[in-house]
Amino acid sequence: MELSVQHEELEQLFNQVTIAKQEWEGTMDCIADIVILTDTRDKIKRCNKALHEFSRRPYGEILGRDWRELMTEYGLLIPFDCPAGAELYHEESKKWFVINFYPFSDRTENVVSGVVVTLHDTSIVKRFTTELEKAYSDLKSTQTKLVQQEKMASIGQLTAGVAHEINNPMAFISSNLSTLAKYVERFNEFILAQSEMAETFCDKAAIELLRNKRKVLKLDYIMEDSKALIKESLDGAERVRSIVQNLKSFSRVDDTMCKNADINECITSAINIVWNELKYKATLLKELGDIPFARCYPQQINQVFLNLLVNAGQAIEKQGEIRVKTWHDSAAVYASVSDTGCGMSAEVLNRIFDPFFTTKDVGKGTGLGLSITYDIIKTHNGEITVESTPGKGTTFTVRLPLTQGKSNGSANTDSLCR
Repeated sequence: MELSVQHEELEQLFNQVTIAKQEWEGTMDCIADIVILTDTRDKIKRCNKALHEFSRRPYGEILGRDWRELMTEYGLLIPFDCPAGAELYHEESKKWFVINFYPFSDRTENVVSGVVVTLHDTSIVKRFTTELEKAYSDLKSTQTKLVQQEKMASIGQLTAGVAHEINNPMAFISSNLSTLAKYVERFNEFILAQSEMAETFCDKAAIELLRNKRKVLKLDYIMEDSKALIKESLDGAERVRSIVQNLKSFSRVDDTMCKNADINECITSAINIVWNELKYKATLLKELGDIPFARCYPQQINQVFLNLLVNAGQAIEKQGEIRVKTWHDSAAVYASVSDTGCGMSAEVLNRIFDPFFTTKDVGKGTGLGLSITYDIIKTHNGEITVESTPGKGTTFTVRLPLTQGKSNGSANTDSLCR
């Protein structure tokens, strides 16, 4: 009877242990993380359902295997010196895991008899983090570009205002110089006539006195030099007028609408603005073809070619050549800006359109010029490509879609850019 009671107690105890074991195994199998218990030789003693699903093998083929070899076999390489907390990427499942190690002690002998390895799936967190980082980067880039565009718009308005203010005084300066040239010419004619009369009616002593006075006052030199001075001043006034016109053309405050525009005109305007920076270090070769109109925002396209020309000039350290070329096919207008500068490596080429990326020294570049250029061309449904060889130079090529207009026709401003 006593044995029967003991047997029944043991059976109840065994059932409790079995239930507890099942509950614990069920608990471990509910965990999405991979949990592995290894011995001191890295052999798998226990594991949960997550490892079984990861390896797609029955438990009988998992137990006793070297856990690192098993994971490597399924594309998750785990080095022997892998630190706790390291991030691992599984190419096949496109998942990220964080690995951790915990010593497992034998309570009866109080010694470490193995290691508990956990692989925590952080793919969702990783994806959200990456998306948030990208969104923040895009937001920061967009904010900076908006500030830059606002700045360019302000500069355009300021330039147009300054150009208008300069135009007014230059108009009467040019007019007054032209009138002065006529007056000087008449004074010269009168002085010559007066000298001829003096030669006829005055005695020799008076004539000699007049000749000496004329020589001392350098009237002959002044008469000739005054013509040259007025001519140079008129040329200078014309140059100022041309510069002002280029500034007005480049700022294009009234050209914020999308329209059919002559890309050659945009390029010429940009060249006129930046020429003072280029002329000391580069020979400029223009091969502007007879091209149709392209649908665009002219002010933005001016900015594109200004950025490309400035970059070309900065790529040339001492003396070089910049070549600007335009052509077209049945679908698009093309424009290229080539330089014989320092060129770029493949690594730099892969990043040149990234916001804030620059190879210039700190304080000498924002890294936004080419990024803004890229965005402007994409906004126009166009393309910009680059080819570069270190030590030989770089070529940027812009492609803009065509419209039905002709290069010598009038632009249609009624429809919107697509």
